[in-house]
Amino acid sequence: MRKFFRILALPLCLFAVFPGSLCAGPAAETIVPESPARAPLVFTVPESLVQGDILCVLARSPQANRIRGIFADLSGGDGKKVLSLGGFLLSPRGEAASAPNGGGAAPETGETWAAIGGISSVQAPGDYSLSLRAVCEGGEEEVFSASVRVLGRDFLGEDIPLNRAMSSLRADSDPRKAAESRELWELLVKTEASSVYHTGRLSPPVAGGFRESAFFGDRRTFLYTDGGKAASIHYGLDYATPRGTPVYAAGAGRVVMAKERVLTGFSVVIEHLPGVYSLYYHLDKIGVKPDQIVKTGEKIGESGFTGLATGPHLHWEVRAAANAVEPKNLLERALVPGE
Repeated sequence: MRKFFRILALPLCLFAVFPGSLCAGPAAETIVPESPARAPLVFTVPESLVQGDILCVLARSPQANRIRGIFADLSGGDGKKVLSLGGFLLSPRGEAASAPNGGGAAPETGETWAAIGGISSVQAPGDYSLSLRAVCEGGEEEVFSASVRVLGRDFLGEDIPLNRAMSSLRADSDPRKAAESRELWELLVKTEASSVYHTGRLSPPVAGGFRESAFFGDRRTFLYTDGGKAASIHYGLDYATPRGTPVYAAGAGRVVMAKERVLTGFSVVIEHLPGVYSLYYHLDKIGVKPDQIVKTGEKIGESGFTGLATGPHLHWEVRAAANAVEPKNLLERALVPGE
């Protein structure tokens, strides 16, 4: 279980110079009203994570409209950055609706910002340094640093024999495959700060308790018909489903891709948070269009047997700051802690 700790950050701006302090000779007395003290920001950071976890750091201010942006960097012992994240406004608490007829408690004031990334399945276990910087109004900055431990886990290994057609599909050079790979990568690294659609747990993309036929982080070796081999990592979770099984949006969001691709067949990608996407591959039919806003549980297509697939199934994947993360964890844990 991940542990979190919270620390109050002190502002960097500690001194003020008052007008008239350097003037010679007598001067009329000027009374400068004292500015109300501002409470420091509260940062929430996990103490430890496991390979495949989402890293979510939060910055909370008791005053609304105070933070202008947050930035987080996760670095190894050698100082090399592993993740570099920009934050987004998550919840301006002051916008909460008041109770009818003036009853109940007054709405809270303040705001919460978040920065989210993924710890990949190949990230080396060990201690990492997290630095977090919040830029506030007037150029004031508050900074925080902490140690975050990444824990290892075991992954399955499997050999996957491919027939001649599948061997050719995967191994042969194809400009279209290269172009589609670049297109997907450019999409997954994109962070649109206003794209806040879903902060809670995700829902299963298929209903009915279908068998999980492959798992996140599986270490695969594809066996080609000509005797060649290729190593690969499975970035998602596979459900062995009959062709035509309804596939549902795992969370609310915006459809950013709905098209046929060479390797993943009919594919849908949904944006849930800035930099957080769910992917649905090998569909038989697509039922949504790009830029369409979908709700949790809304049907987006039907599972199939398209692209590089050895049988009918749904491949479901979740990415955070382009890194693939464990989808099953997000059926039990919110994307944003406490949501």
